[in-house]
Amino acid sequence: MANVFLDKTFTSIHFTTQELKKGEYDNCTFIDCNFEQLHLSNFNFLECTFIECNLTNVKWGRTTLNTVRFEDCKLLGADFSVCNPFMLDIGFKDCVLDLANFSALTISDTIFNTCSLQETDFTESGLHKAYFDNCNLDKAVFEQTYLEAADFRTAYNYTIDPNQNRIKGAQFSKEGLGGLLVQHKIIIV
Repeated sequence: MANVFLDKTFTSIHFTTQELKKGEYDNCTFIDCNFEQLHLSNFNFLECTFIECNLTNVKWGRTTLNTVRFEDCKLLGADFSVCNPFMLDIGFKDCVLDLANFSALTISDTIFNTCSLQETDFTESGLHKAYFDNCNLDKAVFEQTYLEAADFRTAYNYTIDPNQNRIKGAQFSKEGLGGLLVQHKIIIV
C-alpha cells in the first residue's frame, strides 16, 4: 500500500540526508526543505505548497503536480517536461527557475510572479494565458511555443520570434517590443 500524507507540514528537513517516503502528499506544506538532486519520480503532490525550498536538479519523472505552488524556491535546472501531464497545475512566486525545462508541456494559465527564468526552455510548450509578471526571461527559449493571450507586459529580457511562435492576443509592453524584433537586426532607439 502506498504511503499517503494528508495535511502535514514539513519544516527545515534535509531530504538529501533524511528519507522522503514515496507516496501521495495531499494538502502538505514544505518550508525551508532541501530536495537538491533528489529523485521524486512517481511521487504525487496534490494541493501542496513549497516555501523557501531548494529543489535544484530534482528528478521529476512521472511526478504528479496538481495545484502545486512554489514560493521563494530555488529550482535551478528543474526538468518539468518529464512530469505527469495529467492535471498538471503549477505556479511560481519569487522563484529561481534558471535552466529549467518546460518543453512540450501544456501549462495554460500558469502564473510566474517575479521569477528568474534565464535560459529556461519553453520549446513547443502550451502557455495559453500564462502570466509572466516581472520575470527575467534572458536567453529563455521560445520555439514553436503556443503563447496566445499570454501576458508579458512586465516581463523583460525576452526574445520571441513572432514567426516561430503563436502569439495572437499576447500582451507586451512598448518597452519590450525590441524582444519581438531581434531576428530582424534592426536598431530601436
